[in-house]
Amino acid sequence: MRRILLTNDDGIHAPGLECLAQAFAGLGEVWVVAPHVERSACGRAVTLNRPLRVQEHGPHRLAVEGTPADCVLLACRHFLGGPPDVVVSGVNQGYNIGEDLDYSGTVAAAAEAALQGVRLALAVSVRFDADGACAGRAARFAGQLVSRLGPGGLPAGTFLNLNVPPEPTLRVRQTRQGNPLPPGDVHLGRDPRGRPYYWIGNRPDEPSPPADTDRGALAAGCMSATLVTLERTHPGDFRLPDLSGEGFTAEVE
Repeated sequence: MRRILLTNDDGIHAPGLECLAQAFAGLGEVWVVAPHVERSACGRAVTLNRPLRVQEHGPHRLAVEGTPADCVLLACRHFLGGPPDVVVSGVNQGYNIGEDLDYSGTVAAAAEAALQGVRLALAVSVRFDADGACAGRAARFAGQLVSRLGPGGLPAGTFLNLNVPPEPTLRVRQTRQGNPLPPGDVHLGRDPRGRPYYWIGNRPDEPSPPADTDRGALAAGCMSATLVTLERTHPGDFRLPDLSGEGFTAEVE
């Protein structure tokens, strides 16, 4: 029987996580290990400078006072006694596309799973204003995809980033990570005591995203599936400048 770990960055009580629990209930031994409160946009942060408290919310259902990456680490190294067969993170309220992959706690949990050796890790997201029916469809799609991928899973060191539009669709497009958006703005305000504060604003949207990107698929009404790798080394032919005049010796493998 497959062991399946469900997590998120919206917290243990998030409706999207419950959608995943329902969709995966018959697919194996399901564990839920999620943050005790919302931890959106925390990226791959892990907690190293304080102990992590854990609260039981039922059999195989644990809330961690930490980040999504903390949840995956604890589950793989302790609660499950090793990496599970499947890790699914979500269903997140808000797309995770383009540069969101670097900020998202939802995506970070899937990335941490891949780093821990899990061969089938998914991050699942829907549009921020999508209703519960959309989250349910996204969860069921993730369950069907996991069932079809089989025991071989994904290539080592990779995970799938899924984004599902609010309108019902059976169209799935395999995509690449979307292009970075232009810089956004920062809003300056003042609190009731007159002290200034700053609020990070949104970035301008991409009006015509390329069809092969996550944004392009969603704009066309398709579900987006992006195979993401943990390898961040640039594949191009960039070379460091010659620093021999500064006393350094360049070594080339």
